Amino acid sequence: MINDKIKVLIIDDEYLERNLLKGCIDWNTLGMEIAGEASNAEEGFKLIDELKPDVVFTDIKMPGIDGIKFSESILQKYPTIKIVVLTGYNDFNYAQKSVKIGISDFLLKPIDEDEVLNTASKLKAVIESERKEKEEFEELKRQLYDNLPYLRERFLNELISGNLDDNLINEKLEFFDMSLDGSIYQVAALEIINSNDVNEESRLIQNFKVTNYVKNYFKDLKRIIVFTDSMNRIIILNNDEKLDLYKICIRLKNKIIKDVDCIVNIGIGNIKGELSDIKVSYIEAIDALNYRIAVGNNNVIHYRDVQFTESKTGLDTNHLFNELRFYMKSGLENDAINIVKDVFSNIDLKSENVIKLIRVTALNIISICFSVSLELKENFDDIYLSEVESYNKIINIETLPDMIEYISTTVKNTIKAVNKEQISNINNLIDNVKKFIEENISDSNLSLSYVAKHFYLNPSYLSRTFKKETGINFIEYLTNKRMEKAINLIKEKNMKSFEIANAVGIQDPNYFSSCFKKYTGLNVSEYKKLIKNIV
Repeated sequence: MINDKIKVLIIDDEYLERNLLKGCIDWNTLGMEIAGEASNAEEGFKLIDELKPDVVFTDIKMPGIDGIKFSESILQKYPTIKIVVLTGYNDFNYAQKSVKIGISDFLLKPIDEDEVLNTASKLKAVIESERKEKEEFEELKRQLYDNLPYLRERFLNELISGNLDDNLINEKLEFFDMSLDGSIYQVAALEIINSNDVNEESRLIQNFKVTNYVKNYFKDLKRIIVFTDSMNRIIILNNDEKLDLYKICIRLKNKIIKDVDCIVNIGIGNIKGELSDIKVSYIEAIDALNYRIAVGNNNVIHYRDVQFTESKTGLDTNHLFNELRFYMKSGLENDAINIVKDVFSNIDLKSENVIKLIRVTALNIISICFSVSLELKENFDDIYLSEVESYNKIINIETLPDMIEYISTTVKNTIKAVNKEQISNINNLIDNVKKFIEENISDSNLSLSYVAKHFYLNPSYLSRTFKKETGINFIEYLTNKRMEKAINLIKEKNMKSFEIANAVGIQDPNYFSSCFKKYTGLNVSEYKKLIKNIV
């Protein structure tokens, strides 16, 4: 396309003018060709529709319609055509006014071949540039639509990871021609279990086979979207409040086992009412899916049925889990480890399903660790991968002591992260308070309550935290900073005592003098003399 000759159409009611324009330059050398000519606007319209020229040279005055109105009509229908108006001196000012309608250039009669050559060359450069841009755009557009299935999958993975706001979600849904405008959102995660002796190629083929099977199973249900996540699990996103996803997944599981002959597990999250909570339903589905350790393979597991472990001895395990969460969020390691031991001691070691009970208990604690880590706003992918590693580790642990040791280590690591975050937050707070004091030292309103209000804190909490982190109480720190400022002012400027007091935010000169003497051991006059003698 970019190398195609540029087609030129000449419209002028004077035969000699048309011939002069055709012969004044070598159009072929420029990569242009005279595709046609017309003597009036009516003929011109017909030829434009027929030839689709790139450039039109038209006289400003023709029978029936002038060149400006004619040009405006052309550009309304073919906005990319370049129009050059041929005009006499008397019409030039009028022609200039028509620039706003999109005319590319003007040529004065009588025609000058150098001007024609210059105009044609400029138009050629513009047209070739536009052709190149169009070809590049079309190529990028082709690549975009070639990669549309991949881009769609990536968007859906961003959706379940919670990395998009609602406006961006709606924009992407429209682009991918997808609808999620129902009143409920629920996620199911399907995982195929392959034996350890299956090679990677066979595993991938099996995954593709089941993925295609699931997509075909749901193809007629418009409000169900099927895709794969970053761990090659098959994700089923339901947006239809009339469908019972749990019952549908049971039927799907049975058909896969029968028709594809493989081991499959499905975890289902709870129903949510907001787009932003799809991530939560996804996490619940994964948590439910990982409970297959407790219930065995070829099962559909709903999160609501497995989020709590019933006590065998009457001990309130749920209460212990809540205490564990509290101690972990509070950074209380010893108390948290004691709870871990209490939870595991609640397991009936005589049960024939003891290893399953141990693993379910461990999974509950890992889920709490995962939840606490998420609240720290750490990287979701890193946390998720860590949880997956924990699940895989738990699967291979066979004894209670080893499980307690592993879970205790995980809890301790989570608490370390909590403590680190808390220390970081406190350090940032104290640094910000110090900076605020420094920047507002001359403000007489500066006080503990004033600063606490600025940072939306309780004054008592700020006072305790400040003393704990700095080793000095707030008032003493503020007074010291004011005295340091006063000393600098004495050294740098010739100011009176009351002026220095005002400059450091103390309105009462007598109180300032008292503070200064207490801080330096000298009154202001004595300190000035001391500084003068030293200098």
